[in-house]
This record gives sequence, structure tokens and C-alpha cells, in this order.
Amino acid sequence: MEKTKTLSYDWEFGHEELFIEVNSYANNNRLYIGLYHMEDGQPELFGDLTVNLPCDDVKANEAYISDFSVKSKLQFIRQHKLGRVVSRREDYRYQKVAFHLDRLAEFDKNGVDEFRRIHNIPKDKKPKVKRKMERER
Repeated sequence: MEKTKTLSYDWEFGHEELFIEVNSYANNNRLYIGLYHMEDGQPELFGDLTVNLPCDDVKANEAYISDFSVKSKLQFIRQHKLGRVVSRREDYRYQKVAFHLDRLAEFDKNGVDEFRRIHNIPKDKKPKVKRKMERER
């Protein structure tokens, strides 16, 4: 059995070791990311990293961050290079993040694979490296 990779999460109430679940919201298949920790040997939901704002236009890899403890969540995203903030909705205080699906797959491969299948998203391609060809003279 493969060991679940955890990520450190520091917030106003202390330190946690969390793992993530990648899924999609049932009503519109938008990106959902849940944060879990182990409690008495069992996985337990620690909280939602994302929130579903169905009226807003987002790309498949984008999601709004839940406003509870948002500073800690944004620090968590930056620290672990999970994505980058692309905009902020002033009227709701939610910030939109473009998540790196390949990075998320390092922590929940099955969840990301299923999300990609639903949205017909190919795996990110690595940039091609141009090599200088030596010419024969």
C-alpha cells in the first residue's frame, strides 16, 4: 500500500500534517480540494481548501479559496507550490487560484486523473528542450 504524502500546514491554532483530496463539485464538476488529517488512525476532513461559486467563470484548473483562515491557506498553497493567485473577488473576499494539476497529482494522483478525465485535460507536457546540433564540416 502506498503511503499518503502529507503537507505541513501552519495556522493560528498550530501546526498540522495534512493530505489533500482532489475531486469535483457534483453540480458543475468544478475543482474541489479537501484537506484531511489523521484522527485516531482514520482520515478525517480538516476543512475545504476550495469553495464552489457556481456563478463565476473559472477555468478547469481554477478555484476560489474558502475565506475561513484564508491567509494560512494561501501560505499553504505558496509553500507547497500548489498554484498561484490569479484574482480576487472583492465582494466575497475570495481569491481565485490557478492550481498546478501536475503538482496536485503528486499528492492525489487518482483524484487528479479522474478530474482530468471529466474535463478532457491531457497531462501537462514538459517543455521541449532545443538542442544544438553540431554541423559536420
